[in-house]
Amino acid sequence: MNDTKIDLMIKIFYVIGAITILTGAIFKIQHYQYGNSILIIGFVIESMIFSYDNSRLKKRIKKLEEQINQKN
Repeated sequence: MNDTKIDLMIKIFYVIGAITILTGAIFKIQHYQYGNSILIIGFVIESMIFSYDNSRLKKRIKKLEEQINQKN
């Protein structure tokens, strides 16, 4: 997969996580069942996507720094 497809997938998962968190928050405010569970699932999705995206961006930065150092 190329970077643009990966970026699109990451954005989609960020939106899914955000929707899940908002749904869980609404469930908790309304005192519906499973509000805590939905909220926790949303936070887990967001944290997993954030850590993956962060590690991917660190690798990209390291690669760009190596390219700059090779030019000098």
